[in-house]
Amino acid sequence: MKLSIVTVNYRSWSHLESALVALQSDFCDDWEVIVVDNESDPEPFAAFSARYSWATFIANPLNSGFGAGCNIGVAAATGEQLLFMNPDVIATCESIQALIDIKNQHNIGIAAPKQVSADGKPQKVFDDFPSLLNQSKTLKALLRVLMPSRFPDPRADHKTITYCDWVTGSVLLIDRADFDAIGGWAEDYWMYVEDADLCRNARDKGLSVAYVPEVEVIHAHGGSSRLNVAVKSMTKLEVIISKHVYTSRHTVGLERWLSHTLIMLLRLPMLIVAWILDLLTLCQVPALRVRSRMFTGLLRYYFGVLRNGSWLSPRAIATAAQAVDG
Repeated sequence: MKLSIVTVNYRSWSHLESALVALQSDFCDDWEVIVVDNESDPEPFAAFSARYSWATFIANPLNSGFGAGCNIGVAAATGEQLLFMNPDVIATCESIQALIDIKNQHNIGIAAPKQVSADGKPQKVFDDFPSLLNQSKTLKALLRVLMPSRFPDPRADHKTITYCDWVTGSVLLIDRADFDAIGGWAEDYWMYVEDADLCRNARDKGLSVAYVPEVEVIHAHGGSSRLNVAVKSMTKLEVIISKHVYTSRHTVGLERWLSHTLIMLLRLPMLIVAWILDLLTLCQVPALRVRSRMFTGLLRYYFGVLRNGSWLSPRAIATAAQAVDG
């Protein structure tokens, strides 16, 4: 196989169907699609396996998160190149081939295309590595003004290949050999920031990372992470936790301590206010309910860090333990 398209699905069947339909008509003989269904539901799993028999479906009984799900898919993949693609992404085979051609032509290590919403609105695809200086949005904006070549603006209308620190894992192309050399997706994360970690490891190996705006795909962002208040609060909480995980993996000494502290100080005050307002409104406002649940979840996480001495995502730890027991 020349290409393996790896998709991690979590109760996002309608989006997944649109993605598969977009690929089906002119799908290449030397490509394959591998769908890892996290916390697999037998009924839709069986229906999709039968309807799209040209794709490989893997039932994962656990909701192992994004990185672990991707690694499960790669273990079954045979392609020389790997395209990680969310189920809520609609890409044509033509656009995927264009991305492959540009990546190969320019010897790019990791490449990601332009992503737009269904109504054509551009989405953020790349960013700088998390650091002590850019945890604050204000400081990040200042760095982009002072050093635009080092800190390119991901919201700008880039027309040509833009080399950057990291690109989103929602659509990410990498050679299988390079993926294996950098050790795959880190499973310390449960969801989010693992794409920055992957690109950081790739950069450490001398690989380039680039945003390729010449190629465009449609992304219904948040298709499986905004299902309801519980899921939305959980995924937003994991964003914060993953920032701590990244900090613990890629910083040392005083920088590590200051970064952890800054992440807390930038988020806790607003979440405390939302928690109080949620109580005062008798938990009737969904936006406040999300932030209130984030606050209580974050407190549990921090108490766990003090108790266990580990910044890892509790969900990543739990699913890893379940996988071993299983």
